Amino acid sequence: MGGGIRGARESFAIRRYESDALLKHKPQKSIDDYGQTKPRVFISFHIDDENQVNLLRHQAKNSDQLEFIDYSVKEPFDDKWKTRCNDRINQSTVVVVAIGEKTHEREAVNWEIRKAHELGKPVIGMRIHSDKNHKIPPAMEEYGDRVVPWNLDSIQSEIDRARNDG
Repeated sequence: MGGGIRGARESFAIRRYESDALLKHKPQKSIDDYGQTKPRVFISFHIDDENQVNLLRHQAKNSDQLEFIDYSVKEPFDDKWKTRCNDRINQSTVVVVAIGEKTHEREAVNWEIRKAHELGKPVIGMRIHSDKNHKIPPAMEEYGDRVVPWNLDSIQSEIDRARNDG
């Protein structure tokens, strides 16, 4: 645990996403004042793993180690789900697949992975239980997508790598 006053720590987002030239002209502004500069992440997951995904979302909002804008579809599976997913995946920088015990069995997760590849979006797998070796979704295996443990530095590093490669 870190000490000190909450919010007093330096945010690394500015160094990660903004150029030095921009900072010299507007040093008093926060990252949000420059517009949408953080990567947009679509999170694909099995509903049984929603608590862990909500923790990841919370960490992205409140951590200096992990920063992204959540572009996931939060509404339940219905007739318009594929259209909403298609739009959100297309607007995203990267798709992160939260890999839990039964993720590999979910038709919707495999559809989202294939749709991401169809749209040219990078896909990263993230093991939500680092002490378990749950099966990788078949669509990720087909495309040879990378898988990382739930480690904020590893996740952010992969998001940044995918963003820079794309």
